Amino acid sequence: MTDNDPTERQHVADIASFAEREGFTVSLVFVETRWQRALALNAMTAYCQRHNIRNVIVPTSEHLNTLPALAELSKELLQQDIGGQVWIVAPTKEEPSCQSSAAKDGEPQ
Repeated sequence: MTDNDPTERQHVADIASFAEREGFTVSLVFVETRWQRALALNAMTAYCQRHNIRNVIVPTSEHLNTLPALAELSKELLQQDIGGQVWIVAPTKEEPSCQSSAAKDGEPQ
């Protein structure tokens, strides 16, 4: 993350706030620095697999892909790869918001 990018700082703050509300702990933040690349996504996926991390939080679905259909596919593939859940902090109008983990089974995951 670049310290002088207010958008990145806001996304990180949003992720941290969401994580706290849902009972998660933020381990690392991965930032894609080159437009339309998947280096950060691939690194994050590998990190999650190595460290048995089952929950990933992204600011918006556009952070998975700018095309809605490909963003949904990326989300599904990431969930399969980590054996867990991808949480979207600010879903689009077309996306259902993630159900709170507390609402699902009484306690955060």
